[in-house]
Amino acid sequence: MSTPDFEEIAEHLTDRQLTLALQSNGWQKFGGQENLYSRWRPTSPDHEFSRGLLIPQDVETDDYLELLSQAVAQAWRMGDGKIRSILERAATLHSLGDELKFHKEVQSRKGTIPWLAGADLHAGAQKSMAVAAKTRKSKSAYFGNSNSFLANSFLDSVLMGQTEVGSYVITAYAPPEEVYSERKIRPGDTIPLVGRHTGREITLGLVDALEAARESLDHFKDSGSTHGFVENVQRGFCYELTQAMRSLIRDSEGAEIEVELNSIEELFTDAPTQRHKLEFSPSDYPALEKAGNIFAATAAAEHVTVLGTVTLLERPKPGNPGVVRLDVIGGTKARKMRVRMKVEDYDLAVDAHRNNLALRISGRQELEGHFYWLYDPEILELVRIVPDQPDTPIEPGDQQSLF
Repeated sequence: MSTPDFEEIAEHLTDRQLTLALQSNGWQKFGGQENLYSRWRPTSPDHEFSRGLLIPQDVETDDYLELLSQAVAQAWRMGDGKIRSILERAATLHSLGDELKFHKEVQSRKGTIPWLAGADLHAGAQKSMAVAAKTRKSKSAYFGNSNSFLANSFLDSVLMGQTEVGSYVITAYAPPEEVYSERKIRPGDTIPLVGRHTGREITLGLVDALEAARESLDHFKDSGSTHGFVENVQRGFCYELTQAMRSLIRDSEGAEIEVELNSIEELFTDAPTQRHKLEFSPSDYPALEKAGNIFAATAAAEHVTVLGTVTLLERPKPGNPGVVRLDVIGGTKARKMRVRMKVEDYDLAVDAHRNNLALRISGRQELEGHFYWLYDPEILELVRIVPDQPDTPIEPGDQQSLF
């Protein structure tokens, strides 16, 4: 076992945590001065008359970190394998945290996975963690792009660990103590007391959502009833999770998700590590597909007025109706919108694209598969987008000069 960097360990420990580690392994306190330092030694006869080690307690002193580093080094040298294991883990847990393993069972050479099956595994793992973050802000049968800021903030801080040999395993580490806000906090803003979620809360949300999915699928298999799908939306079961689970089990003999909750504080107590394991099989695929269809149907049509820039134009031949795609600036939660337009409206969209103008369009928004469509569209106005300024409608006279 290699010797760790004692200074690095001390930078991420407190004297109280080191004391807890020693106490949990049978060390005894045999002196010190309250609020300044304490002295500790193992209970074995070999150390009965040793000077033991000194643990500083006053963080305000200039040599606190130096003395704590020395205490860690002495604990390593005098302690047994259990103490050394705790100290080694402490050196890494500050940057790792809760461990999530996504395991896909496939028939392949040891340590490998078919490329597309591996891509599905990565996608399923990412979608699962995104769902866990989104469900902290609100519960919904279908999220689409809702709650994306919170999900992206969480994913941005998750680390990907090494894969494991054998059936393919992706390891992710989520920081349990880090706090994520539901909205972007600008420099100088006060972090709100509500709308804040820790990494641990998000990780536990994933466990709850997966357990809800497992219960719903089992209930459907036993009874043929889809009632459990809708009932468990309040626990995080949703369209996006069905897609994640389908990616995990597609082209496999089964999939497993294991969550191990780790934090430095828990490392120094006798409390057993919390582990959660959920298993899914190819036989779950049809039920997940059915649940996904039910959840997708809840994204009901709504009348919206959207503002967007034209980024894609397509029609079979000139003079016919065509389809345009808008990059949405506002008016709906959708980020992109497809619109099937009449001939005259399509030509106007072409001119808007050519002149870097946005369109304000009113219509009936519907979700079809992964894409939002706007039906019965009515172009209300052309809008010139100026950064950091209000949207400026183009006056009728200005339109003539543009075209």
